Amino acid sequence: MTIGFAGLLSVAWRLLRRDAALLLPIVGTFVFLPGFAALLLCDPVPPLPPSPRDEIVMEAWMQAVTIWGQGNGVWFLLAELVAAFGLAAIALLLLDPDRVTVGQALGQAMVRLVAFVMASVAIAVPVAMGLWLLVLPGLYLQARLIVAVPAMARHPALRPLAALRLSWKMTKGLDRALTGALVALFLAQWMAVSPLLLADEALRLPASANPLALALVDALIAGIGAAYALSTLLLGVVAYRVRASKGT
Repeated sequence: MTIGFAGLLSVAWRLLRRDAALLLPIVGTFVFLPGFAALLLCDPVPPLPPSPRDEIVMEAWMQAVTIWGQGNGVWFLLAELVAAFGLAAIALLLLDPDRVTVGQALGQAMVRLVAFVMASVAIAVPVAMGLWLLVLPGLYLQARLIVAVPAMARHPALRPLAALRLSWKMTKGLDRALTGALVALFLAQWMAVSPLLLADEALRLPASANPLALALVDALIAGIGAAYALSTLLLGVVAYRVRASKGT
């Protein structure tokens, strides 16, 4: 019996509902709050210029992004690092064979943080390149690598590169369902966050500056980002369990 993308999402939802009391405080503390702080305290990333985009326009945009990164990039990188720690702790909490407590999961995530971050970066770079070129290839790559972090949580001796290879092997035959689930999550996130990004841009203009409204909008953006990060992790956990149960 095969499982489709709707089945994967349904199982991930049931997993979230079952363990929400444990998972949501970790997500709120280590994924939402750092992301919210980075959005609120840093300048926004320069938006892509409107079409048509010739070489001169794109070079100017790249220069603006470089300048932005020099002043703000470190805070977003720090937020991503803390988020990787929190997500690793959740993976350990769900997949450690000894049924660790939240405190033990956080402790193990700290000890193994470098390995988890290396795996997360190794996944993020090709996925980001795929999303940049065309959305679907990026989501397909994410689908094939989505089991890496859960596999590392289940097998402490597994190193990042070996985890990536294992993920590629384990998601064979499940790639269409996983890609479909990720497409559904990506579209839901995009539809929810797009108007908020426009509102964020408008509220930062001197003529319409409103600190309270900006804080609310940024909190919603960070909340949607945290929900997407948790959803993709749970999807990876479900995919790992499905394949592991079949001896893959």
